[in-house]
Amino acid sequence: MKDEGGAEKEHWLGELTEQDKLLGKRATRIIDILCVLAFVACAGIAIFVFLSVPFGTRMDYSGQFGRNGIPMPIAMLVTLVALFLFWRTGKQSDAHHMGKVERVGLYALGSAITVGCVVGQLVMAQSILG
Repeated sequence: MKDEGGAEKEHWLGELTEQDKLLGKRATRIIDILCVLAFVACAGIAIFVFLSVPFGTRMDYSGQFGRNGIPMPIAMLVTLVALFLFWRTGKQSDAHHMGKVERVGLYALGSAITVGCVVGQLVMAQSILG
């Protein structure tokens, strides 16, 4: 980029070194593995619930509109879809272009999101089974 005087202007994030890009690739690969493991765990929980209760079972829900519950297939597929979409964002061509702060954020938030999805799946499964 060039400013008004024609001089080269540095990107506001700064230039990433090759080491930053390599560490970014490593970070995205680790989060990809976590997403796949969490997806397998959530799919296992969903299969267990599908085999344990009748297909027409509903998860208790007393919400604003007074419906009689969330259908079991929809409740079990929510976290699987969320994990798939989260995993898919890490597959972009420039996903590994990140500095130190972004990598730390990815490790912290990525781990929290994957663990949160598995815990959410467990809570919904217990609600349906119980």
